[in-house]
This record gives sequence, structure tokens and C-alpha cells, in this order.
Amino acid sequence: RPLRPSSLLVVFVLVLAAGGCRRHAATTKDCAAVLDRLVELELEESGYRDPVVRARWAGEVRRKFASDLERCPGLRVRNDLQACLRAARTSEAIVHGCAE
Repeated sequence: RPLRPSSLLVVFVLVLAAGGCRRHAATTKDCAAVLDRLVELELEESGYRDPVVRARWAGEVRRKFASDLERCPGLRVRNDLQACLRAARTSEAIVHGCAE
């Protein structure tokens, strides 16, 4: 079973709130990419392969995090965020690798 949306909120905020060097202001695309990749990884880790289930769950998470996504642009993220998200194989890798 995938993580509940409330669990993803913690990960989402950790990734986007991380400070440090080599950062830029997050774009709407950056914010959506973090959330989409977290959802994708959580579904894979939980064994969900059915595209209908995946699409439905992704839509539910996006609706639940709509206000967070609206506030996200402008937060500081790594310059190499997109590459880091592509390389991440677990949600933990995003938190510990992409949020450093």
C-alpha cells in the first residue's frame, strides 16, 4: 500500500525547504516534479503497477497538495534538482540526496 498523502507531505516539505549552497528559486515545474517523483517512487516501492491505480492515486495526492504546490514556487532548491530526481530510486534518496 502506498504512503498516505500526509506522509508524502513531510517528504515534500523536507525536500523543498532544505537550505544550503548552489540553490535557485523553485519553479512550478520543480515543485510538481518533486511531488510527481515521490508519488511514482512510493507506488513502485508498494508494488503498484496498474496505470489506472497510479493515475488515480497521483491525482488524489495532487489535489491534497494543491495549496502546497501553489506556495512552493520561490522556495530554494538544488540547481541539479531535476537530475537528482531522475537518479533517485527511493523516496529516502530524494530526502537524503536531493535535499542536501
